[in-house]
Amino acid sequence: MAEWLCSGLQIRQARFDSGLRLQQAVRPVDSKNMTTTATPISQDSAPVALTGMLGVRIFLAFASGYFLSYALRAVNAAIAPLLASDLNLSNSALGWFSSAYFLAFGIMQIPVGIWLDRYGARRTESALLLIAALGSLLIAVGQSLWILFLGRILIGIGVSACLMASYSYFRRCYRADQQARLVMCMLVAGTGGALVAAQPALLLAEALGWRHVFSLATVLLLISALLVFFLTGDYDRQTTTQNTATEDSTSFISLCLHRTMLRAIPPSILIIGGFVALQTLWVGPWLTQALKMTAEQASQILLYLNATILASYLVMGILSPWLVKLGASLFKQSAAALLWLALCFTALPLWQAQASWILWPMIALAVPAMFLLQTQTALEFPSKVAGRVLTTLNLMIFAGTFIVQWGLGLITDLFVARGYDRTQALTHALLCLAALQWCSLLWFWIKTPHGSNRT
Repeated sequence: MAEWLCSGLQIRQARFDSGLRLQQAVRPVDSKNMTTTATPISQDSAPVALTGMLGVRIFLAFASGYFLSYALRAVNAAIAPLLASDLNLSNSALGWFSSAYFLAFGIMQIPVGIWLDRYGARRTESALLLIAALGSLLIAVGQSLWILFLGRILIGIGVSACLMASYSYFRRCYRADQQARLVMCMLVAGTGGALVAAQPALLLAEALGWRHVFSLATVLLLISALLVFFLTGDYDRQTTTQNTATEDSTSFISLCLHRTMLRAIPPSILIIGGFVALQTLWVGPWLTQALKMTAEQASQILLYLNATILASYLVMGILSPWLVKLGASLFKQSAAALLWLALCFTALPLWQAQASWILWPMIALAVPAMFLLQTQTALEFPSKVAGRVLTTLNLMIFAGTFIVQWGLGLITDLFVARGYDRTQALTHALLCLAALQWCSLLWFWIKTPHGSNRT
């Protein structure tokens, strides 16, 4: 990994080359609201070239934060039965407690983007990881549900920069031809965190108690904060120009109302956000309640799910450029993934045989292509707003995760109150989600602008 990550790494040209290639690739969609004029990047602002193990240690420091971020995002799915039993939580309370992470995470996306530009990735991420450590500590020692809820919110705030900080740092400090591999390796690190948060986390929680899982997470978050602060450096700040968001008239609201964003927002909320909501919470209760699995069996399925996602990331990193050469554009790849997910989410509540657990690894096959929707949408905007496009879609995904996680719990409790048992209630809730996903997919196709198939 050191060879491709660091060999011949030249910071002096990285920012300039990256900006030039993106500007050439971007096709504006609305010349009235968005322009393609970009502020030239000065080559004189670039620092000394990074060589040797420096690039490796920078990558590993950022990867440690994203590993923990994804582990804490997904751990509630594995230990949900223990949480519900120990804290006497209803479905809606469990959904509210778990989704607090995504609510806080999503709200933080806008300020995180500003802080990354103003203070750099090192300061921003290391400071926020300290907040995450405090949140994990509150969950480890808190007794009331509101203290645990506050801890979950602080964790969401604290890890909100883990992926975007690394992306912005890589974009500014590494060559353009290294970006895809760096991004793919970060996603692999995150999926590794999800793997650890499945059966290993459950085994540890059963052996020591779920509170000790969060005690360990507190220590690891502190270590990660120190790694990011002391090992990465401020190379990204040395390549950052003095441009700020106030220099561009494009507001968050006008960006959300743009026709291209309006096309992408509903599937981002309901399909992508819906998948993350199920992966990080409701897959556990579904396997134990609907398919009558034990907690250990459910954690094994989670392990298979996350392992398939990890393998899919690796395969898609090789396969996607090849598909583009064959004529399958990013739009076609992402659209096919959204369709596949909608089909699988519809089959999920309708097929409740013991063998239906296979649907989860099948869903995982489309996850990498699903996230291409963000990349494909960003390519339809001028490069100077690409960062805000990605951040806005990230916000929508996590808002959708919060809405679906909490909403499924509320709908399930409503059906229980009307006399249905828990399995029937959760089944009807998932059918409601599937119906909304098909509506968002129909909206996506209707609102697709002419020419999107080229990206």
